[in-house]
This record gives sequence, structure tokens and C-alpha cells, in this order.
Amino acid sequence: MTQNSREMGIRRLLAGLSISAVVFAGHANGQALGESPRSNSSSSQTSGEWARYAIKGGEFSVLLPMAPAMTTYELRTDPFSKSRIRHIISAYSQGVAYAIYVAERKQALEEYIGQSRYSSPNDSKREVKVGDLSGKEYAFQDADIKRATQYFITKRYIYSFIAQGSYLGNPDVGIPRFFDSIKFEPAATGLAIVDGPGEQPVSDAAATTAGSDARIVTGKETTHKARVITKPEPTYTDEARKNQVTGTVALRCVFTSSGAVTNIRLVSGLPFGLSEKAIAAARQIRFIPAIKDGHFVSMYIQLEYNFNLY
Repeated sequence: MTQNSREMGIRRLLAGLSISAVVFAGHANGQALGESPRSNSSSSQTSGEWARYAIKGGEFSVLLPMAPAMTTYELRTDPFSKSRIRHIISAYSQGVAYAIYVAERKQALEEYIGQSRYSSPNDSKREVKVGDLSGKEYAFQDADIKRATQYFITKRYIYSFIAQGSYLGNPDVGIPRFFDSIKFEPAATGLAIVDGPGEQPVSDAAATTAGSDARIVTGKETTHKARVITKPEPTYTDEARKNQVTGTVALRCVFTSSGAVTNIRLVSGLPFGLSEKAIAAARQIRFIPAIKDGHFVSMYIQLEYNFNLY
């Protein structure tokens, strides 16, 4: 991916879908602990209640509409910035994608924000505060999407809380609820964030009822392609690292109108468990579905994961 394409992606808020990946050697780990759900029927975005989630031993907790995906790294270098990522957490519900990046504190907050893919110098900006912790919010909206990102820095980590949604969903409800729920204090009870794919919609029933095209389309047929919000990188297996295996895993799948990654097929693979690692990573992608004729639609996607040992 070129520098120009990354800059275009920032301005278009990831409206494109160039999703090849550079993979760095690392190990997934981590378990989590959360707090009990908080009822708010007037702003409930789904048929069920949102629940509070937290990482075991972590510094924050937050409300989410369903169990999130999480990838934990041994501080893998983010290929898009100088930061070193510890956790990528994400969830999707009703046209809105939610994401949390936990990065090692190795730079000033302003420098980290300047490198972020989730904000732009042209965004509206304001100071925000959670308890005694001050942060910065960058927000953008146009006729199609609404997006906000809040950044905080503690003694150990830099946090990015991101919420981006299409107006075909309900971003005016989900986005403020997400940000209003952030707490930087231990969560005593509730739900755990664990490494894995999290909860995904199991069918397109809701989207189809709303009038979406049930047929799976190609990118050329869409008004807006799927907008990828998080795409965690797979890690090497010990055996693949030992055998110095490099190359590309190519997958074909469907990004459904309900926000799930389904029908994953291996186009070309690699040995020693790397194909399986790529498939597992694909299941953790969170995105805003493609749009055609004013409705969310399911779209064919080809993913490529490039495994390189450095």
C-alpha cells in the first residue's frame, strides 16, 4: 500500500478496500475481565442490552453491543505507524463499527494522533475528559458516514477509541453511547474480552427485511464498497518461523450486509498453520457493509496476507 493510498484512505475514511497485509512475527495472548451491563432502554441500539467489557488487568472498560473480537500481540510494530500495538478490539452492530487500539506509550500523544489512520487534520477537534484523564476527540461527518475518534494517554499506553457508522444504520445513537460509556478504572464485575473472533451476526435477516439486495455483488456493482475499520494481522506459528516460511495467503470471502465475514475459501495458502492463521484473522475484520441502491448489500472480497520474517 503506497503513501498516497494511505493518505487517500484517511481523507475518504477508509472508503476504499485495499486490504493486503504485512505480517510480523509475534505471539497472540491475553485474557480479560469486565463489568455487568448497564440498562438504557431509551438508547438501546439492538434488541438486547449493551454490556460492559474490560481486559483482565487493563486500565479501561467500555459498553459494546456484542462480544468484541480481540487480537493481542507481544507489542507488534504497526506497519502504518511507529507505534507498537498491544491489543486490537472491535465490534459491529447496525451499521456502526466500534474499535479500540491499545498501543505502547513510546511517543507524545500529538505525534501518535498525527500518524493515525482514524483522524485527519481537517476533522473538527475538541478536548474531552474521562474522570481525571484528559484526551482529544476528532470527528467527521458527511452525507454518508459519521465518525469520531477519542485519544487518551496513560503512563503505560496510548488508547484510540473509534466509532464509525453509516446513516443507513443508527450512528446518532450508537456512537455517543459508546463514548459516554468509557471508564478508566478497574471493572469489578461483568464480561471478559478474550482473544478470538468475538460475536458476529449469524444471518442477513435484519438487513434483508430492511430492503437490502440479498444477492452477493461485486465491488463494481456497489455505490460504496465495504469500509474496513479494523483488520488485525495474523502472527507466525512457531513451526513456520523455524522453517523460515514466507509468502502470501489469498482468501476469497463475503462481507455480508449484516456485518459478518462468511464463506471464507482458501485461494492460495502456506504450510505450517499460516493459512489457518490468515483465516482466523479474516474472521476478526470489522467493517461497514457495502451499499447499493440505498441499502446494505453482501459483497465478494479477496484478501491477501503477506507473511514476511524481519
